Amino acid sequence: MDKFKSEVIDISDLDYNQMDIKDLGKIIHLPTNPAGQASTQTYALKELGADASFCNYYDLKFKYPTDIPSPLTDRNLDKQKKNMLQFAEKCSSKYDIFHFHAGQTFTAYDYSELEMLKSLGKKMIMSYWGSEIRRLSISKQKNPFAIAKILDENWILSKIMDISKYIDVAIVADHESLEYVYGYFKKIYIVRVSIDQKFLIPYYPLTDVKKPIIIHAPSDRYIKGTEYILNAVNNLKKVLDFEFVLIENMPHSEALEWYKKADIVIDQLNLGIYSTVSVEGMALGKPVISHIRNDLKGKYPKNLPIVSATPITIEKELTKLIKNPSLRHRLGIMGRQYVEKNHHPEIIARKLINIYKNL
Repeated sequence: MDKFKSEVIDISDLDYNQMDIKDLGKIIHLPTNPAGQASTQTYALKELGADASFCNYYDLKFKYPTDIPSPLTDRNLDKQKKNMLQFAEKCSSKYDIFHFHAGQTFTAYDYSELEMLKSLGKKMIMSYWGSEIRRLSISKQKNPFAIAKILDENWILSKIMDISKYIDVAIVADHESLEYVYGYFKKIYIVRVSIDQKFLIPYYPLTDVKKPIIIHAPSDRYIKGTEYILNAVNNLKKVLDFEFVLIENMPHSEALEWYKKADIVIDQLNLGIYSTVSVEGMALGKPVISHIRNDLKGKYPKNLPIVSATPITIEKELTKLIKNPSLRHRLGIMGRQYVEKNHHPEIIARKLINIYKNL
């Protein structure tokens, strides 16, 4: 498949206060719920009056909510494939818009139902979230610290090309992800992650705290650069007084309780972007450390309050925050304001409705 010039539509900074959901049709998000995005988007769509549902095939350790039960009720792989196809056929007569996530469809990475959906004139869109499309040969060109979860780039590219035979429109959360899918879809929208802030009351760091609590919650130690963070923490503990908490293998609701107690949240040091951990940390009023690629800083909204750090600079940046409680408090306030303006679920849902109506 020859690449072509994709139409890139960055609607992350556009407002859609007026919208019409008339004749929008029924929407389903599936088959996975990366960082809670499918569920958050679906609930926000519902609150705006859209007829939306979601199905998460996989019972992940983070225990995000479920809507439609998973069809994967049998461990036998042949039966699972049969159940997936039956689920696709059932949904094909019920839904009008199919919003897929993380490079998977009804049949995971098989895509055997897409021809049927396309022949029925169904509207389809794919949201990519990063690891499933990140190719090291591309990311290393602009980021010496870049790493990739999937090293077989031929496999990644083959899946992108297989999907784009049937799906013309993709969504990515930032300009870094755009680099991996550009040229394979007719339209690519940039829409930021969505975080439901009404359940995340800010707990701004107090300025009189003498022993700050620092947390790091890696979904994947390798991807997040946890090794560098642990090394920095061990070095700084020799000269500074603070508490460090590594949050792993616990439900999302329990992790958020630790976020509330934190004075500093560390996200990741490798990828050059910020993730949902950063957004949740900012929503809770915490100063956040995450590596932001220099060439991407101008792609984010003004006044991004995240402290950018790499594996080389993490000790220096962490020291500044540990020693400066007033800076922690000020960044916490700025972070909450940033999230309210740029990651509110209703704002994101309005953008999605606009996209759906133009499929």
